[in-house]
Amino acid sequence: MKILRLILPGLGLLLLGYLVGKVGFDEILHSLAVIRWNFAIVLLVAFMWHVTNTIAWSFAFPADAFRPRLRALIMTKLAGDAVSQLTPLANMGGEPLKAYLLKNQAPTSRGLASVIINKTAQVMTGLLFTVVGLGLVVLNWNLPQAVPLPIQIGLTSLLLVAAALIWLLYKKQRHLFSSLLALFRRLGLSLELESKMIRAVRIDSEISRFYHEHKMRFALVLLFHAAGWMLGALETYLILRALGEGVSFDIAFLITSLAVIINSLFFFMPSNIGVLEGGQVFLFMTLGLNPAMGLALGIIKRMRKIFWISVGWVFLTRLSRQVSRAKAGYTVSDRAGSDRGDSLVVVSQSSEQQMPPRVSYR
Repeated sequence: MKILRLILPGLGLLLLGYLVGKVGFDEILHSLAVIRWNFAIVLLVAFMWHVTNTIAWSFAFPADAFRPRLRALIMTKLAGDAVSQLTPLANMGGEPLKAYLLKNQAPTSRGLASVIINKTAQVMTGLLFTVVGLGLVVLNWNLPQAVPLPIQIGLTSLLLVAAALIWLLYKKQRHLFSSLLALFRRLGLSLELESKMIRAVRIDSEISRFYHEHKMRFALVLLFHAAGWMLGALETYLILRALGEGVSFDIAFLITSLAVIINSLFFFMPSNIGVLEGGQVFLFMTLGLNPAMGLALGIIKRMRKIFWISVGWVFLTRLSRQVSRAKAGYTVSDRAGSDRGDSLVVVSQSSEQQMPPRVSYR
């Protein structure tokens, strides 16, 4: 894993350097100079989709239970996304971290359940977003250049596989954690599995109950994630207009949706370095557009990503300290109660029996 952390970013940087040399450094600088103050608009649009995605996550909590405030959720989201962007294997670290950072504000099982529900909805709407983009290739014959047939076949096959995997995830996620722990038990991995199995069953129960009792809330999760994907297409459109590339919104939508597939294929690349930029160049060449504009688009999106990763790391530092202080406070309380011989009851973060009073995030 340590070797991958060094090799993968290195390969991405080599690809990025090759693209810059191929397109021309001066032309890239000229495109970046043109964007200037429009970059603030790019950051604003990105902030808007962070907000819509956070609102979507807030609806993944049951309406009749305590849930964190919206401000805490958006800080946690940015912190988790920052970790996801800088580590291999996509969201293997960032998503569970979100539940951990919320342990002072929501039971761990409910936090993990909300993360799973929210991520499932995001992937499902992302797939639909990509299907609509591919539909533009078929229906809109005014595109600058038709996508080659082998690429169409490849993308269609990937979509079918992705749809099957998402459907399997949607069906299996109600027993996701308990199934994983059962697999570990069969493999002979005994890491206090009995206690962890109880928590796994509790998480799966939270997920199943949400889908059964809160169908309207899940529909709202899907709706706000769909709005987030549309804002991503709007960002592409605004950047290209600022760069002087007169494209229609449907072309920007197509570019954004196809880029989702490319970035997903290289999920193991930290922050999609090199892939983000190379994918834009590939799409622009395929559509008969200026590849230099594609590379400029990728670099501008990279700059936006770096900005929000930096913000996320600031929030991660703050939230981690809050969790550490809370944990230290419970330890001191436990020790003090033991010294006095009192029967002091301390509510731990993993407790599901007692929960803090409900606080509205609205």
